[in-house]
Amino acid sequence: MTKRTEWDDVDQASFDSFPASDPPSSGGLVAAASASTACPPGTAPGRAPSTWVKRIAVGLAAATAITGLVIGVRLLRSR
Repeated sequence: MTKRTEWDDVDQASFDSFPASDPPSSGGLVAAASASTACPPGTAPGRAPSTWVKRIAVGLAAATAITGLVIGVRLLRSR
């Protein structure tokens, strides 16, 4: 093979854009959230859900438990 000694426009564009054409590393540094991005102004951290949300969650949990109990009893009786 012959060694190229000419420098053309493609070579120059490749050289000029080298840092931008590099793929990102697969590990290394991970950016951490700052105080302003982790909790933007106007948000209320630690705010408890309203009572109706709690009631719905408890109701769904109770219905799931009762349904599981009924299915379990039916399976045991069918043996």
